[in-house]
Amino acid sequence: MTTHQWLMIAVMAAVVIFLRAFPFLLLSGTKRPPALLFYLGKVLTAAAIAMLVVYSMFGVLNYNTCGWSNLHWGLIAGIVTAVLQYFFKNPLISIITGTAVYMLTIS
Repeated sequence: MTTHQWLMIAVMAAVVIFLRAFPFLLLSGTKRPPALLFYLGKVLTAAAIAMLVVYSMFGVLNYNTCGWSNLHWGLIAGIVTAVLQYFFKNPLISIITGTAVYMLTIS
């Protein structure tokens, strides 16, 4: 590897370490974080998951090699994931099982 490549890796590592440590450095002196952070902690996760679901269903709909059947399998896998999350409250089980259901049904 060249010196330039090593330098780029070092800069990227430093930026990642800084970005990971920044919230702790910023909020270490305060007794309680601002109320906005608590609000974002509640709302942002659901918003991100909803955006990912819409994006993935749009991707399934635009996947034209198998037609509309992929949309049906995607919806079934999404329902399986939602039901498992509702009953087990374990994202790992829900995501892995939903992905497995989708991959098995479209193959």
